[in-house]
Amino acid sequence: MPGAAPERVGGSGPPESIPPLVLRCRTPYILIVGGAAAALLALATGCLAAGGPEGPVYAAVLFAGGAITTHFFLRYCLAALELSDRGFRLRGPLHAGVEVGWRDVRAWRRRGAPLGPGFLRIEPHERPRITIPLLYEDAHLLELGLTQERFPVW
Repeated sequence: MPGAAPERVGGSGPPESIPPLVLRCRTPYILIVGGAAAALLALATGCLAAGGPEGPVYAAVLFAGGAITTHFFLRYCLAALELSDRGFRLRGPLHAGVEVGWRDVRAWRRRGAPLGPGFLRIEPHERPRITIPLLYEDAHLLELGLTQERFPVW
């Protein structure tokens, strides 16, 4: 029938919210951080294999740097930042994906970093502080959503 509203397919319940906007890590950060982690671990292994009196000391320092870099890579570079109508979450291999509501944020601020893109410090009302590095595609949308206290609209 011309002019009639289209029927909703799939039931008569309330319309579902739109799917979340998924922001992935930018490719250069994945390559740089992943490559640095692999290089540090390879250098540490080489120091141990070479032997010598100072080899284990250098290897321990390199293994520690490789472990920290690998942790950052798994925690942030392989994670995705999801923005939805209800709030935002960081979901990845080392994240449970707990969602923080837009209005549940008490305070937030952007911090610059000497090397890299900077990060956001977010303080929810009843949770520990959250730190999110701004290495995701269109990460400015998270700042916009925090300012508007809802899904970002521009």
